Amino acid sequence: MARHQFGAGLADFVVRPQDGLWAVTPGAVVTFWSASDGGIQYTDLLDLAGSPITQVTADANGRIPQFQGPDSVTGMWADAGTVRGWIQARTSGGTGDGAYTSIQRIVASSTAPADIRAAATWVCDGIADQEEIQAALDDARDNGGGEVLLTVGDYNLTAPIRIEGTDDVDVEIGIILRGQGARATMLRAGAGLTSVIHLSKVVRVYMSDVGMTIGGTTDGITSSTTNGALSGHRSFWNSEFRNIQINGPWSGEHSGWAINMGSPFRSVLENVEIGGIGNGIRLFSEHSDFNPGDLTLTRCFVECVGDGMTAYEIASTTAAGVMNQMDFVRCEAIANGADCTGIRIAGVGGWGTAHTRWVGINLEQFDTLVDVEYGNGNTFRLDHVGLRTGVPGLTAFRFGANAFNNTVEHTGLLYATDDCRLFEDGNTLEPSLPNRVQDTRVYSQGAKVTSRVNPAGTTVRRQIIGNTAATTPDRELPGIYVPPGWGKHWAAARDAAAAGTGLARIVTVGGSATQGMYASNPRTKSWPGVVASELHALYGDGGSGFQQTSLSAAVLSSGDAAALAAWTAAGAIVTATGTWTQGGSKYGPGANYIYSDVPGNTLTFRARGTTVRIYTVVGSGTRPAMLYSIDGGTEVSVPQPSGTAAIQVTTVTGLSDAEHTVVLKVGAATTGQYLSVCGVSGERASGVLVHNLALAGATSATFGNPAPAALNATYQGGVDFPADLCIYTAGPNDAAANVTGDAWAANVAKWIKAVRDTGTATGDTDILLAVPHLGRHDTVNFKYQDYAERARALADVYGCAVVNWWTLGRTSWEYWNSLGFWGTNAGTGAAGTDSVHMSDAGFQFMAEQILPLLTS
Repeated sequence: MARHQFGAGLADFVVRPQDGLWAVTPGAVVTFWSASDGGIQYTDLLDLAGSPITQVTADANGRIPQFQGPDSVTGMWADAGTVRGWIQARTSGGTGDGAYTSIQRIVASSTAPADIRAAATWVCDGIADQEEIQAALDDARDNGGGEVLLTVGDYNLTAPIRIEGTDDVDVEIGIILRGQGARATMLRAGAGLTSVIHLSKVVRVYMSDVGMTIGGTTDGITSSTTNGALSGHRSFWNSEFRNIQINGPWSGEHSGWAINMGSPFRSVLENVEIGGIGNGIRLFSEHSDFNPGDLTLTRCFVECVGDGMTAYEIASTTAAGVMNQMDFVRCEAIANGADCTGIRIAGVGGWGTAHTRWVGINLEQFDTLVDVEYGNGNTFRLDHVGLRTGVPGLTAFRFGANAFNNTVEHTGLLYATDDCRLFEDGNTLEPSLPNRVQDTRVYSQGAKVTSRVNPAGTTVRRQIIGNTAATTPDRELPGIYVPPGWGKHWAAARDAAAAGTGLARIVTVGGSATQGMYASNPRTKSWPGVVASELHALYGDGGSGFQQTSLSAAVLSSGDAAALAAWTAAGAIVTATGTWTQGGSKYGPGANYIYSDVPGNTLTFRARGTTVRIYTVVGSGTRPAMLYSIDGGTEVSVPQPSGTAAIQVTTVTGLSDAEHTVVLKVGAATTGQYLSVCGVSGERASGVLVHNLALAGATSATFGNPAPAALNATYQGGVDFPADLCIYTAGPNDAAANVTGDAWAANVAKWIKAVRDTGTATGDTDILLAVPHLGRHDTVNFKYQDYAERARALADVYGCAVVNWWTLGRTSWEYWNSLGFWGTNAGTGAAGTDSVHMSDAGFQFMAEQILPLLTS
């Protein structure tokens, strides 16, 4: 028979209530019994020296001293005069004096206090300390499970610690590995280790209150399945990891993962602190017959140090067996390096990683916040997130070609200091199951924030707000209507422009409120000019667009002399020498041209781009040659044919990428032989190109002849002057002329036909019908509301969007006047009291209502 050791363990103290608290009891006398109440007292005891005793006395600290119990007794009920408590025997098995029970095994560090080392079963020497820890873990495994308790102090490792089960999912082995606190118990990995702790063989683990230090390529905690026949392809399951801290060198030299778990299942990670490492937490699948997951991660923090790192990655490394069903709650991360990613959802086939849910997430200083490369059904509710400061061109949310049905449900605040994209969606696998970005507030310090929808144009955007061009149009705001699917042709062209592979073309038609009266510069400060500037900054500058001759003294001299002078000084006007006269037909782009029959008379345009296109009216009699020169170069003569009236386009390519001065001159002519000029366009190979074809005084009839021979509507966004997006604004002059709503609608429908269904047009042009503020332009006929009603009906028939500035302006001249939106005919852009024309501030407001539709 054998006696077993008792007492002197970490939990062997006598405590009693004192002043409402529990306190140790020095000198307490303790007796031992066979039952919790009554029973037989054990009196056959031996003290540490082997002398017979019947009871023990607690020392000055209330601690029960080491003693031996009766033969073969492994546990007794201890009685110190209050309620009895159970005390378990200790059996020798390591280099310490005891600290072993069937439940708990104590492993002391080499730096633990002497009394702690004396009470431990295994005592480390500071060299290859994994050997003692491994012995305790193996002993627990071989005896059906149990707890391994690590004391305070440092444990120096030269090989990974292995925690293993039986590799049989139906045979339960539970291992508890517990330290004394994430900073009190520290596992220090030596150079070259694959990991600090490795889990396998379907073990159940309860790990807590442990810290680790890693460097190089070493991972902190890893796991993998053996794929054994009875393993269920699990590495571990039904496990918990709490109060864990993993530290890296904080130098950027670590490239491993703090946690890198393969085939995890039905487990919890809570209060995990990771800092100074390369990569944070990675969870991944390993076998096509098993979908790991069913995990919850709560209150985790990762601080990455180094370039190209990732804080959280969920990866499905097999096409059939995928990670799925995981909750991440109050998980946070920050990056200290370039090209880092906050959350990456990855896969290799099938539908990829699925149904992860992220709630209360904080990510800061990452180049990409969320990157769903391959997956579906993942949702993200983010709190405060921010891209890396000082670096333009980053993207907050990315969806790959094989990512679909994922949702950024909420972003409390996205903070951006530099030009960036809110999202970029490349979903081509399942565009009918779109990705979504919604309920997002963007705050940018003067930065341009854009977005890119998927190629099919089905990306869903809702309630994106903030000082950003990525905002979604408020479809519920009175005065704005956007039908489902509108804008896909424009968006595709816009994204190609941003990629540098094509032009995205916009044509605007209307009257003086669109031409730019009375902006400080009708080319740049009208609402089309403001829209052009914004889109150029976001998607690339496709050139200056069309400069029409309606902005010339020949057309404007009969109007406001002050505005003409101001615009001439601003460089917005086509300047002329000699006499030029406005034509009577509505020909060509802008439905306007001017003519002269005096040889040597000139027109001077300014065009930005590598290509210049010159539009002239030819035919209808003998015409002189047109002479053109660019930037003072040699004059080139271009014949102007006689015959049937037509628009001739002279194209000059290969120019330097700059703003050019284009001079057109009347060649040799006699009286009545006219050179007729519509305007000049400057273009680049890619970017956004805005052509403002509006004409002061225009009505809906001005652009309402769809017949190609009429040289009219087909040049306002149709096949002869095509666009990806056309914006139509004619109306106020119709109201003043008492044009009926039906007549107005018929003219608009004719223009739409010319754009969508004349010649080779196939309907691939998006159309926006915009209703200018009427102001006080008509106070007699009251037809304008009929146009607004008809615009909505046309939108339903033709799939157009509608922006009604009149409704947005409360249909009140006084309201816009209070905002300083009306202009003055001085042409300075200042606020005034004009009846229908805007100031610079008014045009800015108009552009701001249009831009969300063009950038979302």
